[in-house]
Amino acid sequence: MNDHLTAPRPSYPAPTPARPEPARPHLSRRRLLQGSAALGGLIAFGTAVSASTTPAFAATVSRPDIISVKGWGGASPKVPLSTIDRRPGHLVVHHTTHENSSDYSVEAAHAVARLIQRNHMANGWADTGQQFTIARGGQMLEGRQGSLAAVVDGTRFIEGAHAYGFNDQSVGIEVDGMYTSALPTDAQWASLVHLSAFICERYGIGVDRIIAHRDAPGAQTLCCGDAFYAQLPALRQEVEAALAGGLDAGPGTSRDYPTVGRGDEGDAVRRVQVTLTGIGYRPGVADGVFGEATEQAVREYQSSIGTGVDGVVGPRTWGALATHHAAGSTVRSGDGGTEVEYLQRGLIAADGAALAADGVFGDQTESAVRGYQQSRGLAVDGVAGQNTWHAVKHGR
Repeated sequence: MNDHLTAPRPSYPAPTPARPEPARPHLSRRRLLQGSAALGGLIAFGTAVSASTTPAFAATVSRPDIISVKGWGGASPKVPLSTIDRRPGHLVVHHTTHENSSDYSVEAAHAVARLIQRNHMANGWADTGQQFTIARGGQMLEGRQGSLAAVVDGTRFIEGAHAYGFNDQSVGIEVDGMYTSALPTDAQWASLVHLSAFICERYGIGVDRIIAHRDAPGAQTLCCGDAFYAQLPALRQEVEAALAGGLDAGPGTSRDYPTVGRGDEGDAVRRVQVTLTGIGYRPGVADGVFGEATEQAVREYQSSIGTGVDGVVGPRTWGALATHHAAGSTVRSGDGGTEVEYLQRGLIAADGAALAADGVFGDQTESAVRGYQQSRGLAVDGVAGQNTWHAVKHGR
């Protein structure tokens, strides 16, 4: 049985009829296959699963660029949707079982969102079943209307129709494609980490509560595909790192250190490539083009320093790169030299500090250190000691 009711495809078995919505939205899928859902073990579910008591994380994850229902040209729901005035306890990951398209364009992303909504409505549901969709090109789209505003609010969610019997406990992300043997694209993976981290942060969902549909209570499915399912421990680890260290996809804070990512070109990209090459990574030729090799090198570097892994060079990653070669010796007002210059460059990159990187630790540098320390929850003394250096060099 298809994971979702989609346009007929000869290579897939025909879907079985699903029950109508709107009293309690739900979706029945393939046969049950139990598997590990938590890091290193099974999640134990009772007959009813309560929302996680994990407190909300500190606000470290930038808001993803999610295309709204209006943005992709969606229809209005057939009936009013149910809003649950509490936080969901789980995040459920799915795949759509569509063919793995090589069209990564925004237009294709809009088209797949419309296709899903059309077929879900034809199946008797009020709207798209899942709250969010990630297209093959990595575009993130709102699925069920109102879900974007709800997650930004962080105290409520729109009840979906993505996991029968578990919709009032969870939000769902559909990753477009069939992942029984293949894996999502790199762009999809990066977006999944970012979106999952944002959802977990806003709703206070612990990473052990990121599960595949097959692990939801009573599920009868092999979703999200065996190959994809095997990567869920890695997903939880990367989301955990993002929650601890933040992701770098927000706007840059400095003209000299603009946020750059896949598809960008120019001198800033070239500087990233040269720096990564100099510290032992392989971003490819320093041609100023942010391609696949550069993104992979950035992701490897981010993983090595323990910050959020999203393949984007923003303030956190720039700050780490700018201070990578610093010894990290304690410097304070009145000091001067190379270590101070490294510190100044790191503060300019990570915090947008209005400084000249002149190697002189004066009043402006002390003020910038104090501002950085306060924003990162460090002891505020204006002295760049071990904790301050560690924060800048590890993308905090």
